[in-house]
Amino acid sequence: MVEKIIGSKVINVKGETLGKIEDLVVDIDTGTIMYAVLESGGFLGIGDKLLPVPWESLAALPSEGIFFLNKSKEEMEKAPAFDKKNLPDVGDMRWGGGILKHYGVPGYEQRGPMGMGYGYGYGGYGYGGYGYRYGMYPGSEREDPYKKIFDSKTIKTISGQVIKVEQVPEPGLGMEMRLTVFIDKKEVLPVYLGPAFYIVGPGQAKHFKIGDQVTVSGSQATRGGESFMIATTVKRGNEVLRLRDKDGNPEWIGWKKTK
Repeated sequence: MVEKIIGSKVINVKGETLGKIEDLVVDIDTGTIMYAVLESGGFLGIGDKLLPVPWESLAALPSEGIFFLNKSKEEMEKAPAFDKKNLPDVGDMRWGGGILKHYGVPGYEQRGPMGMGYGYGYGGYGYGGYGYRYGMYPGSEREDPYKKIFDSKTIKTISGQVIKVEQVPEPGLGMEMRLTVFIDKKEVLPVYLGPAFYIVGPGQAKHFKIGDQVTVSGSQATRGGESFMIATTVKRGNEVLRLRDKDGNPEWIGWKKTK
């Protein structure tokens, strides 16, 4: 229910409060939530402003009534904002494009006026995990980009709750599956699984969703200043999804030919 969302606290990965959800912006034609409108509540040095945040940039922990946003307070102070008494034209392409760019939404350059049309999170396998849209098989000759940065010396195991399920583009390889896991209610960690064709393709049925309790083993890595995990296995209940061996070699190499 919308009333369960309005008023929810928004924090970043450091646990800092960024504000609360004041309202939602909805595309009336499709019923899609486009933006969550945040009220800073004095936590940011921007005065009495409202901040529109792309819905897909937020990750939820419904049981706790908390939303996560991977932005620092300093970044939020520079985010697009508007006065409560001076609402913007949300259909303006320049206005919407600036918001998507600031929050680093994948493919924002190719989206339409309201940020629609690129296929991330809306009607596909994105934020809610209610449907699945997986990319084409890229071919066994393509090199896995995560094999290069996989380090067996950094392998560890974490447990936590899935707060976001999404596909992210990997140039030349199509769509990669990524989970965001809230570890022990203290830390948020992105976990890269593998190509979407393997994770959610026919015969796999490994459909992760928000709220799943998972145990993940994998190599800790850093890219662009962001810490993340390259998963070797993901356990959910009695199910175990095997993705890589201890040296980081993908399980899906040759998978297309044998299935």
